[in-house]
Amino acid sequence: TWFSSWLWPISVFNGILEPDNKEINYYYPTNDLVTAPEILFFWVARMIIAGYEYRGEKPFNNVYLTGIVRDKQRRKMSKSLGNSPDPIDLMNTYGADGVRVGMLLSSPAGNDLMFDEDLCKQGSGFVNKIWNAYRLISGWEVSETEPTPDTAVIALQWYRNKFQKVLAEIEDHYSKYRISDALMSTYKLIWDDFCSWFLEMVKPAYGKPIAAAVFKEIIEVLEQNLIVLHPFVPFISEEIWQDIRERSSEEALIVATWPSKKSYDEDFIKNFEFASEVISGIRTVRKQKNISFKDTIDVAVINNENTNTTFDSVISKMGNVNDLSYTSEALEGALTFRVRSNEYFIPMEGAIDVEEEVAKLKEELAYTQGFLKSVQGKLKNEKFVNGAPEQVVANERKKEADAQAKIETIQASLKSLM
Repeated sequence: TWFSSWLWPISVFNGILEPDNKEINYYYPTNDLVTAPEILFFWVARMIIAGYEYRGEKPFNNVYLTGIVRDKQRRKMSKSLGNSPDPIDLMNTYGADGVRVGMLLSSPAGNDLMFDEDLCKQGSGFVNKIWNAYRLISGWEVSETEPTPDTAVIALQWYRNKFQKVLAEIEDHYSKYRISDALMSTYKLIWDDFCSWFLEMVKPAYGKPIAAAVFKEIIEVLEQNLIVLHPFVPFISEEIWQDIRERSSEEALIVATWPSKKSYDEDFIKNFEFASEVISGIRTVRKQKNISFKDTIDVAVINNENTNTTFDSVISKMGNVNDLSYTSEALEGALTFRVRSNEYFIPMEGAIDVEEEVAKLKEELAYTQGFLKSVQGKLKNEKFVNGAPEQVVANERKKEADAQAKIETIQASLKSLM
């Protein structure tokens, strides 16, 4: 077996009998060999020796060693133990793409793979998410006369920047053979950034059409997503790619050009991250106070962070805010929350139970004061400050500052209610 196998990189192109044929000259040497560590000497080393002996050069540039598939009890998969799932059954249950994603989620580079069927379920959920996102987009009515809203322009600008940032991460992971990390970056881009944020920002109001110019750009963004998704979920991505419009076999996704890396605006991305925290803060208040999302609210902000107003229209749309205004003083009788050093006020005009709100705030104040006391206790300990790593001490100081800021906000809220 190993005697004949050592000639494999050459013999598959008939390079022994015809050492100068077109195929061997084109394909030899190849880039990567994927194999298992237990046959490193039996096969890999012998192929390298044969390559230098018969071709005068190595047969491949890189060797990617995969881990061993084990069960959740860390036992090697084997017929005798009966702990190996039937891959056909897995594919029938979760789909081929779902199984691919599930396997990759549990396989960090070079380490053994602890197989867990729940990860295939997660993979299947990811594939469904991709399909449902496409169904949402393809179901929108498109109008040539509909004006382009500011939120869509900002959303497209943000997502294109975010895509370029993540694309750089993905390519870095690929260059280092961290395939599962490349998948995780792609997963977060699609699930969090594209589905949870971008589509929510650009989708038209209920019963309204979407501007044709915006729809065209959304499809372009979707196609870029499909290209980076394709190595992980080839079946669903190709299906959507072909469904978007009629294409020839030469235009198939599997041979589509990989996106080009471009510069991106890091500040724009950070500004959106801040805006997303504000939106989350508004949603949290709505949930805690049982304020229906259908009801518009007003929001006032003390802009201590000096954030720009680029994403104000996005905050208004995503939070169903009627009026987003800036103020220099706290609003009396308003619900409050803080994002970093910015303070946000939602006037309620008697819509809340003041006594209940005061009780909750007092409870939260007591907890935060206790937390601050424990953090300050650590920072007063010279042995801790001098002996702990610099980053650990810095984290504790940040906890102290955040707790102090939160206490100020809670006290201000109590003052406005009492």
